[in-house]
This record gives sequence, structure tokens and C-alpha cells, in this order.
Amino acid sequence: MKKGKMIILSGPSGSGKTTISHCLLSKFPELKFSVSCTTRSIRNNEIHGKDYYFLSINSFFSKIKKYQFAEWEEVYPKLFYGTLKNEIYKIWKSNQHILFDIDVKGGLNLKKQYPNNSLSIFIMVNSIKVLKERLITRYHKNYENDETNINIRLKKAKKENNYAKLFDFVLLNIDLFQTKKKVIQIVSNFIYGK
Repeated sequence: MKKGKMIILSGPSGSGKTTISHCLLSKFPELKFSVSCTTRSIRNNEIHGKDYYFLSINSFFSKIKKYQFAEWEEVYPKLFYGTLKNEIYKIWKSNQHILFDIDVKGGLNLKKQYPNNSLSIFIMVNSIKVLKERLITRYHKNYENDETNINIRLKKAKKENNYAKLFDFVLLNIDLFQTKKKVIQIVSNFIYGK
């Protein structure tokens, strides 16, 4: 099987990586989104198999024992996320490249396993204060306004920023339009070799 390329977008929760992922998918028809597995509950606007594969803890751990994950992490306490090897092979078999919107450690694990096929981009914001404002807005719009959840994400973001230097590119997302333009150029160079 011919291996395609991997575009790995990582960064703290609220940095804008999901919005940027949607932009890339609309610009590059040869890109296919990798659907991750998670043990968290499904949200109102999400679809199983499109946004995530929503698994029970038992099912998730069964897949770990069978070595079915390319990578997996306990991203938040008792909340597990992972990328199935089958998902990667399925996309490559369809002659497409893979787009990951993934947590920082998961992104680094993929980069380590597929060093010749991957491009890793770390998206960050200019301050924890800005990140907090984004998370409050996001939670207020879409989910219950859970201050504990926001604080967990902010604490995690401080640690995640320390890993930025391990990525191929680090982009400061101050102006979303400009950040999208930069990411499109970086991905275009990687895919088409310009």
C-alpha cells in the first residue's frame, strides 16, 4: 500500500485548530479528516463516525490490548482519545492524504512514527488570558458553562505550549484569516512540493 502524507494540527483547546482543519478540508480535496476515538460523551451537534468514534472505556481498552491504535492518550482525567491504525490505512488506500486535528502528545507520537510522511503544525494563541476568553465563549455558545472544565484546559495549555518547539511549524493565531492563509501555504508546499 502506498503511504500518503499526514498533516498534523495540534495545539491547546481553543487555539483554533478545528476551524483551521475545516478550512483545509475545503481547500484541498485530496485531504481526508482522520476520525479519532474518544471515551467522552457525545455532544448535541456531533455525529458518531464523523466527528469521533464514541466508545465505552471497555471498548477503548479492548482496542489498546489488540494493538489497534497508532497512538492513544488520556488527554483529560478519565477521558481517552486515540487514532485507529485502520483509519490511517483506509484513507491511504483511497489515495488521499490525512488531516489530523489532535492533542499535542498524540500529534508528536504520530510524527515520531511517520517522520517521512508527516508535517506537524502547532497552533497557539498569544496569551492564556486570550485562550480563556475563547474557551468561555465556546462553552457559553455550545455547552454548559463549566468553569472547572475551562480551568483544566488552561492548565493543560500551559504544559502543551512547552512542546511547541518539537513541531515543524509554530503559528501564533492572533488573526484567524491570516493564520488560515499561512497554514494553506505550508500545507500546499508540503503536498505539492512547491
